[in-house]
Amino acid sequence: MNGSENSSLSSSEVVREAKVGDAEAVHALAGELAEALGDRRPRLEAVRERLRELLEETRVRVLVAEGEDGIVGAASLWIKPDLGHGDTVIEVPMLVVSESARRRGIGKLLVQEIRSVAAAENVSLIELVATHENRSARDFYRSLGFIETNHVALEYFGEMEKVPEE
Repeated sequence: MNGSENSSLSSSEVVREAKVGDAEAVHALAGELAEALGDRRPRLEAVRERLRELLEETRVRVLVAEGEDGIVGAASLWIKPDLGHGDTVIEVPMLVVSESARRRGIGKLLVQEIRSVAAAENVSLIELVATHENRSARDFYRSLGFIETNHVALEYFGEMEKVPEE
């Protein structure tokens, strides 16, 4: 998610569960997010396949925000038992609003739906990630009551079968 959001939502904008047919729109949004993060853009077929897989998972939700301009936002979330917290948490690996639709309250609408899922699932914590450089996203999340923690995220992109040398 990039950018602060205002409350100028059109009454026609709604958040709903994604369908396999939403793959192209989700792909476009994932591409915008990848570009903003400096990551490589995902391939359409890869997004379509991951979306199919995620929609079959019982502890996953993929949400899209749709309005007059079509799908302009998306979020994915995992509802997961967490031994570290001794509770159930929601992890939000993706939340994005199209650059053309930012500052219209769509990100806030997606977060409200995530919070509704959290309440229904008796979740104690919602975890999401924003890069340090993405100040507007961090400001937006803080405006909704999220707090920044001192966690450091590390990613491994090497060959999964080979153990790195020490």
